[in-house]
Amino acid sequence: MASLAQRGTEFDAMPLALTGAIALPPGNSPVPWVVVLHGRHAGCHFRPDTTSQWPCVPEPRFDLGFAYLAQGLAEAGYGVIIPNLNAAFSETYGANADNRNELADQRSGQIIDAHLSRLAQADRGDDPGFGISLTGRVDLGRLAMVGHSMGGGAAALNALHRLNVDSAASLQAKIADGLGPIAALVLVGPTRSYPIAQRPDAYQLPDVPTVVIAGGCDRDIFDLSSLYYVETARQQPRNSPVLGILLPGANHHYFNAAVAADDYYRQPNNGPLCDPQRSRDRLSRVAQENFLAQYTTAFLQTVWSTPEEDKPLFEAGLAAQQAAPAKMFGQSVLTTLVAPSAQRYTAFHAREAPVATLTGGLSAGFCQALAACERSPRPYPHFPDLLTLEWNTIPQQLQVPLENPNASTFSSLELRLAPDPSWSVPQGQPVFAVVLRDQQGNAARVEILSTVPALRSFEADPTHGHTAPLYPSSLRIPLGQFSGVDLTAVTSVEIVFDQVAEGKLQLASIEFVGRGDFRS
Repeated sequence: MASLAQRGTEFDAMPLALTGAIALPPGNSPVPWVVVLHGRHAGCHFRPDTTSQWPCVPEPRFDLGFAYLAQGLAEAGYGVIIPNLNAAFSETYGANADNRNELADQRSGQIIDAHLSRLAQADRGDDPGFGISLTGRVDLGRLAMVGHSMGGGAAALNALHRLNVDSAASLQAKIADGLGPIAALVLVGPTRSYPIAQRPDAYQLPDVPTVVIAGGCDRDIFDLSSLYYVETARQQPRNSPVLGILLPGANHHYFNAAVAADDYYRQPNNGPLCDPQRSRDRLSRVAQENFLAQYTTAFLQTVWSTPEEDKPLFEAGLAAQQAAPAKMFGQSVLTTLVAPSAQRYTAFHAREAPVATLTGGLSAGFCQALAACERSPRPYPHFPDLLTLEWNTIPQQLQVPLENPNASTFSSLELRLAPDPSWSVPQGQPVFAVVLRDQQGNAARVEILSTVPALRSFEADPTHGHTAPLYPSSLRIPLGQFSGVDLTAVTSVEIVFDQVAEGKLQLASIEFVGRGDFRS
């Protein structure tokens, strides 16, 4: 029995038995390892409405709820360790409603580090109690983390802490002890359970390739605040990409096989999308498990490959030079890609609307992130900043002048947008167009069809109104489609509304993105 050190409570320690699960591919050579972290779910250790106990019997094993993921990753050639984090989330030994999140941060980091230190010992030939020989089987220089819910928040926080290294010698020592940097993150409905307005710092990401997956029917992280990790990444200098994936029909609990309840019923306010009895989009537990296992494998294979290996970035949703995917591994998705800082140029942001020129029949209203705006209430998530564009006659246009006219160093033009819930997007036709103009007066026009994923509309719930997600996703246009314009001398980007007589769009940003490969 070990113990966890604690600060900020009268209990300076709590007992801990290090338990969990391991999966290992066959062979004798070192392999990369993936740490899978489960979330905080109800059990004898965590009873918010009554008295919790620790240790407790029967203890729920939420670590085993990711056995399916461990099996899939092991079959793909990765070692997997799944620490039991129940002690971190136990509302005992001084933890209460006021401080349980802070203590979870402290405890989870210690449990993760303890397991990885033992993994390093096992690789050296010691027997730390795993029950199998791991001598020479651990590539400590290639560690990744997958975290769900509070486990996702713990993964991001632990990966941030591991970047605090002051010398090359210190780095090598930490790697040898299992405390080296994390190479990649897959965060599924991640949270540290702090409100964004109170603790925006709790949504920071390390500069490593990261994907954040959120479910449109998540009624645990019902405000979709998990996706705020993507927004903070967009505001910081980065050398690695971050991808946000919204799975419209996914809930929170079905990613963990040990959590039985469908969390949709905690707040059943979006029947057309989320009610399993009537929705065509709602995903089953098996579908969510398959998606996570398949996507995680593809993502890690991409991160740990080189450009010469020709592992396609598109399969993992990381190809800035291609249109945003409508489906991934058989499931409909809405994605937003934060390319490395050197590979993107922001031409327009919603809060900078005055730099744009609008024709007289096009109205624009600014909606600040995390603040009240004309829509009351605003559908979740309450970010990012949005510019509401509305027209009732055509033609209309928004024109954005460019300060840096050379677009030839990029591969795509990306607009982050979403149709307003009140607008029924006409189907089967172009909805608007995007135009580039150059210094010689040439113009190139690309018409945007209603079928692009960013223009997906969600049916209103007749009982609760527009409660489906309103999340601007990527509309990415490869620059090769703008033929006849000089990309080295582009002077403006225009959104032209001359196809549909009336409409209403939410626009977050316009960026040039590409080219380059974060793996090089």
